[in-house]
Amino acid sequence: MVEAGALHVWFMRALHVGLAALFVFVNLLPLETRPPGWAGPDLFLALTFAWAVRRPDFVPPLQVAALALMLDLLLHRPPGLWAALVVLGCEALRRRAPALRDRTFAADWAAVAGVLVAMTLGYRLVLAVLLVDQAPLGLSLTWLISTLAAYPLVVLVSHLLLGVRKPAPGDLAMRGRLA
Repeated sequence: MVEAGALHVWFMRALHVGLAALFVFVNLLPLETRPPGWAGPDLFLALTFAWAVRRPDFVPPLQVAALALMLDLLLHRPPGLWAALVVLGCEALRRRAPALRDRTFAADWAAVAGVLVAMTLGYRLVLAVLLVDQAPLGLSLTWLISTLAAYPLVVLVSHLLLGVRKPAPGDLAMRGRLA
């Protein structure tokens, strides 16, 4: 019989996929006919990073890679580049998750901000080296700022409504994992 904890992990993974599909659907809705002057937040990225810091087992690397590649294809970005950066950023946060477990939210937010800024700079640098057309710098900065501003709200909703909390030090040891 399937353990209740394992079933919960699989349910949360499926919820992550469902929320990503919802974010893509909303992003692709033709709500305006003119190009926007500012870029809204990337809620998929904020959700993935929030869960990678709090519960890394809810966002496995292959799932993140598949979803990020799907987003690249649907949003007409160069396929694979942003997806690779998302996986690298998620893994960097996953590696820091045990150290961030006992720290405040500000430390989490700073870690996510650092990873997101590095990803954005790396993306723009690779596109510049390959001479690929890019969005204006102002649009990229508004995207970065709006994503960082949306991160606390995503964490709050994840914590209050979805129950994604940082595990206590004894929680992981009781399941047979290292704390």
